[in-house]
Amino acid sequence: MNDTPTRRRRSLSVVVLDGMLRLYSALQSGPTPTPKVRQPGQQRRFGRYVLVAGVLVALAGTALLVVVLVRGPGGPASPPDPAGALPAPPSRPAAGAPSVLRSAAVSGPPASRPGPASASARAVGSPAPGAPAGSASAPAAQTSPVPLTASYGISSLTAGLLGYKMTVTVANPGPVAKDGWTVTVTLPRSTLRVANVSGATATQSGSTWTFVPDTSTSRVPAGGSVAISFGVNGATLIDAAPQDCQIDGNTCTA
Repeated sequence: MNDTPTRRRRSLSVVVLDGMLRLYSALQSGPTPTPKVRQPGQQRRFGRYVLVAGVLVALAGTALLVVVLVRGPGGPASPPDPAGALPAPPSRPAAGAPSVLRSAAVSGPPASRPGPASASARAVGSPAPGAPAGSASAPAAQTSPVPLTASYGISSLTAGLLGYKMTVTVANPGPVAKDGWTVTVTLPRSTLRVANVSGATATQSGSTWTFVPDTSTSRVPAGGSVAISFGVNGATLIDAAPQDCQIDGNTCTA
């Protein structure tokens, strides 16, 4: 009876180790691989790829560096405040303080200077600063005063045999009082005499008599009147009435 040797069963670790040894032996005994030779065109394309990849890597690194510098160590940068870009509101002047116009704050061309005509018009029409509103018309009223007027009348108790009495009334129709006046009366003959003058002083020059007021009649109030009277003596029965009467060069009314 032949004795057949029994094969021992190998463990899993031994099987794995044996397979690895066989694979290593096969790789060592196999044919040597031939090196691949790159063509010149393939080398240029490969160099371009490497250059493009390097540029992309450099750009990515630069972008990363810029982001880090902008954000800073304290975290992401906060967006700018829109209100900070707006101009500040103009400050209001204090209550009661006069407003001052500054030429630097005014945009546009400078204001044209007024001509001589407009400047003189403002000087005449506008009152001075601080003057009352009604004082602007006062100079105009003073420069063109209303002239005085005069009227006369004759009365006689003896029908002209012993002379007659003449009364001259000086009136002021203007809005302001008038100081001083002159009345002239021309008689038909120089032989007629003036006597008993009241309210004035009389002087003779030929047949013309000039009357100037005394202290009681010198000032004629606004809207008022004063009166003078005198007697005419001589041959007054025929043609003895005054031929002319004037006040300050204006004819009197009878």
